[in-house]
Order: sequence, then structure tokens, then C-alpha cells
Amino acid sequence: MTVPDYPPPRAASVPSARIPFAPPMPFARPPSWPTFTALVAALACIAVGFLGWFRPALQNNLPAKTSYTNQQLASAKSSVCAAFAKVDHALDVADARNSSGDPTAQLAVATGTRQVFDAGSRYLLTKLDEEPATSPELATAIRQQADSLQELSVGYLDGLPNSATEQQPALTAMNESTTAIRRLCK
Repeated sequence: MTVPDYPPPRAASVPSARIPFAPPMPFARPPSWPTFTALVAALACIAVGFLGWFRPALQNNLPAKTSYTNQQLASAKSSVCAAFAKVDHALDVADARNSSGDPTAQLAVATGTRQVFDAGSRYLLTKLDEEPATSPELATAIRQQADSLQELSVGYLDGLPNSATEQQPALTAMNESTTAIRRLCK
């Protein structure tokens, strides 16, 4: 009997000793320019802050309050009061047409009233801009009147009637400004 040729038995290998952790790798030194740049930027910000802190305040070069002659004041008052009278009369005319029961006529009157509110508010503000000598009290009342006319106009375009709670502040402001303007325009 012959023995078959088998490969020779392997030599028993010894398990290799494995190192549980890889050896520390040498790290490259990080570049120092970002740190240096951040330091320079921080110092520059601190320097600007100190300069701003100790710098004297700038003088306000506001225009001097303009003084107007009595003639300019009277002319401005007359012009603005005449503009208010025109708008007030246009509102009276538009309101006087509101006696018909015809829905088409009511819509036409409502459209006319909205036009008076819109055009009247812009007209008042334009006249006020043209008359810088208007007294502050009258100018405030005219602006309040124009603002309330615009608010009411937008409310009406939104379908709100005078009885709506959203319209009440604008109606109150319009009544108050109308009273104030009539008192100031005497």
C-alpha cells in the first residue's frame, strides 16, 4: 500500500500578538495664520469700539425752526380751511343724494361718497403739504381727517356699513377732527 501524497501538515502557527490600539500618529501642527488673523480682527474691533466710545458726539445739523410771518400763517390757514370746506361741502352733496329707495341709485350714491372720501383725503393732504406754515394743531386735525376718510373708504369698499364696529373708530376720529377743524378755521 502506498500512501497518497498529501500536502505536508502545516506548522502550527502562533497567534500574532495584536496591539489593541494603533500607535499614536504624529499630528501635524495646525497652521497658525487663522488664529493670528482672528486675534488681529478682535483687536481691531476693540480699537474701533474704544474710538467710538471716546469720540465726541457729532453736532446735529438740523435745520433751524422756520419762522413764518403773520401773513404766511394767515394765508396757510385760509388755504387749508378752504380745502376742508370744499371736501366738507362735497360730502354734504354726496349725502344729500341718498334719499332714493332704488338699489341702483343707492349704489351710485355709495360710489360717489367713496370717491369723495378718497379724493378728499388726498386733496387735504396735498393742500397741507403745499402750506408748510399751517399751524401744528390745524395740520394734525387735517391729517386725522384725511386718515379717517381713507379708513372709512377702505371699510366701505370692504362692504362694511357705518354700524359695523370696525368703522366706529374711524367715524369717531372723523367727527372729532371735523369739530376741531371747524373750531380752528373760525
